[in-house]
Amino acid sequence: MPQATKYDVIVIGTSQGGRFLPIEFAKAGRKVAVIERGPVGGVCVNFGCTPTKTMVASA
Repeated sequence: MPQATKYDVIVIGTSQGGRFLPIEFAKAGRKVAVIERGPVGGVCVNFGCTPTKTMVASA
């Protein structure tokens, strides 16, 4: 049987702001696990709000 891995912090979901939180915990010396079912950053960052705003601003 595999041995369990222990973490100090487990982040569930990496929404628009949540992707920076694990980095800050790791910089502080914490052992971090990230659980994400989709693209890191969430739907808004990758497919919705942010890319659309960027295209409109550059038009």
